[in-house]
Amino acid sequence: MRRIGSNIRKQTTEAKANRLSRNIIRYTTDEKPKNEYPKRIVSPPAARACCTEENRLVVGQVKEVEGFKFCYKICETCGHAVRYFYPAAEGTSDAVKSYRSWKRYMVQ
Repeated sequence: MRRIGSNIRKQTTEAKANRLSRNIIRYTTDEKPKNEYPKRIVSPPAARACCTEENRLVVGQVKEVEGFKFCYKICETCGHAVRYFYPAAEGTSDAVKSYRSWKRYMVQ
């Protein structure tokens, strides 16, 4: 038995690679920090003094969505996780170029 609307969700592998990805980090104080990448990451809601760039580990692979590269970083000490976006380089996709032009417009 198929769910209603299930035929809408069928996508090619190229479309799947370029779709927006959901954030797998769940910020909560009810559970202990847990790394279950790529399914989910349980993290404390606030960063602490120990959460420095040197203290964070990159989890998994770098992903790219619409020209924006990101990865997940977790603090070794307390388990606080963030979704880190890399600075976009010149000569990237049209999505990045349109975002930059929009940003310049908003600053003016």
